[in-house]
Amino acid sequence: MVGDKLRIAHPKLKWLLGTITCGFLVSLGTGLVNNQSGIGIPEIKHYGHPLVWLITKLNAPTEYVLTNFVLDAVFWVIVSLVILILLEKTAFPKLEMSISYKSLLLPLALSIPLGLVMDFVHESGHAIWGTATRGKLSYMQVAYLVIFPRPAITPHFRLGPANIDGLAYSSFGYGLMLLGGSITTNVASWLIAPILLKTSLGIKTKVALKVLGLFGILDLPFYLIFPQIGLDHWIFFGGCEPEPLLGTRTMGVPDAVVYLIVALSTLGLALLYAETLRKTIGTIANRLFRKDAPCDI
Repeated sequence: MVGDKLRIAHPKLKWLLGTITCGFLVSLGTGLVNNQSGIGIPEIKHYGHPLVWLITKLNAPTEYVLTNFVLDAVFWVIVSLVILILLEKTAFPKLEMSISYKSLLLPLALSIPLGLVMDFVHESGHAIWGTATRGKLSYMQVAYLVIFPRPAITPHFRLGPANIDGLAYSSFGYGLMLLGGSITTNVASWLIAPILLKTSLGIKTKVALKVLGLFGILDLPFYLIFPQIGLDHWIFFGGCEPEPLLGTRTMGVPDAVVYLIVALSTLGLALLYAETLRKTIGTIANRLFRKDAPCDI
């Protein structure tokens, strides 16, 4: 009888741990999102939602408010719990789907570190293309780590920048440098795709590569579209100008060509990374172009 109770409780325990972990990760992720409520002081930035738990100051160490972080985590655990209950009780039964907390938590846990890895690739792209066109790298930062001119840890979190000096603003090289960040992450996603398709990898390795590749896939279209509608590169944080589009305009490439190439590249990568999408499109294509068997006369 005790064994039966444990077997019944085990799925519920996993379900509870899943929501707690999800809420904790979301709360941790809000530490990257600027909270602009109240009177803003340029030298002081607040992060965390709904309560501010991380405060950065221009000439002072970063301040952490542990109590607010715990309260935020509780809030997001409750939100995650409600969402998962609604999905499991309504949406998933209608779609004949089941939820796997193990498969859900691994991508969430990997999203922050691998997102920062792809951010490093993005900033390195600026540096590589900028120096290739006779510019000079003067400063580079990713998250709390200063990469150049000398490695150091800074109290101020930033997704970049990579500052390139010596390029005229209207020059082809300057435009290529602006475009280089998102182009490099896009190329990285194309390089990851054949590894996923042609090699035998463990499940965890595949998930990690897919999460890494996903950031590369979204980098270019997000940076192209979101800043034009008043959002940041990654919706709540990142650059506030359409960097790739500014780069291609400086290089003299028509906007229509840019949008077409980005759309085709994003669609192609989505097909390579999403097996379900490939199968769905293949099924639809077979139905549309299926030829009936010839009739005997």
